[in-house]
Amino acid sequence: MIVKIKLSLCLLLVIFGTCIYARKWKLLEDEQEKILNLTEKLQLQNKKDEIQFNTHAWNNLKKQNPDFWAWIYWQGGIVSQPIVIDAGGKEYLYQNFDGQPSMCGTPMIFETKSKNKIIYGHHVGYGAENVVFTKLSELTDKKLFYEYQTFYLCMQDKVEKYRVFLITVKNKELDWNYQQKDFTSADKFYEWIADAKKVALIYDTDLKPKFNDDFVTIQTCLDAYSSKRVILLAVKTREYTMENDSF
Repeated sequence: MIVKIKLSLCLLLVIFGTCIYARKWKLLEDEQEKILNLTEKLQLQNKKDEIQFNTHAWNNLKKQNPDFWAWIYWQGGIVSQPIVIDAGGKEYLYQNFDGQPSMCGTPMIFETKSKNKIIYGHHVGYGAENVVFTKLSELTDKKLFYEYQTFYLCMQDKVEKYRVFLITVKNKELDWNYQQKDFTSADKFYEWIADAKKVALIYDTDLKPKFNDDFVTIQTCLDAYSSKRVILLAVKTREYTMENDSF
């Protein structure tokens, strides 16, 4: 009798766990569908190594959410997400682009005028490969790192092109302030870069960052359950303006 009760309890736990997993999977699918719909509206296209998009659709997204700052599009489409400005309360940590509760959240930035702009986004489990920044943790693999170094920030009237030259994993022992936004002198900047090299898992020595360059740092989780963070540092390599839509 006791054995039957234990088996029944185990079966109930399995069923309960499966239901929870299925519900989370459905929520992720819904979130992915929303982002895909936004991506389709933007009509992102790669023309002669330039990302073009529908500026009218961009402006509509800005009207839909005044916090909208830029659309990040990664080489190969491994990331395609809106980035919002968070006032500092981390509202978008678990809030989607429409302002609704979301386990995926929305990639966010706190400061948009600094030399080193820092963007935060979730790594989401449950097999959702392209949700938020989930795919970026795979770039700790050297082959994938060099295959997917380029991303674009699509803004209201321009596009900024970036190239990642460093990736590392943050833990308690990481001796580098990757959240440094500005620098009081060129010497301080080059000291920061030297410290970055020391902790890098991969560092592209072909890129020579300069004090006058602009940078983006991206932070995401190593996986859905780890307290470790993947840090990617990129330098702006190009900027071009958007003309009238040719769509």
